[in-house]
Amino acid sequence: MAGWSITIIRQAPEDYPLKLDRDAVLANWKVGAIGTNWIEELVERGKARCLKMGGYPNLYTAPAGSVVPLLLGEEPPSGEDVLMRRPREVTIRRDMLALCPYDEMLTIVVWDQS
Repeated sequence: MAGWSITIIRQAPEDYPLKLDRDAVLANWKVGAIGTNWIEELVERGKARCLKMGGYPNLYTAPAGSVVPLLLGEEPPSGEDVLMRRPREVTIRRDMLALCPYDEMLTIVVWDQS
């Protein structure tokens, strides 16, 4: 596996991708093979829900209060320790993240890059 492309959107998962509003994209980046561990940990702790698996894409939802703090550091969460697998091509709209109410449900779209 080459890794993942992760996009966080401020839009209902049922509207993805047919009605994707580019202005609803809060963050996106590419990361190595274990770069989705943070999402799986949120699911295990009951702070996110997995709606669809298979990599084309995987869909999750999580409240902004669980996701936004993870995106405000120097780089998005990854769990990767090898430099070439760390987050790259990163876009984070911190101004838009700051507007998300704590309980607003965000959609996390994860595409397999193999």
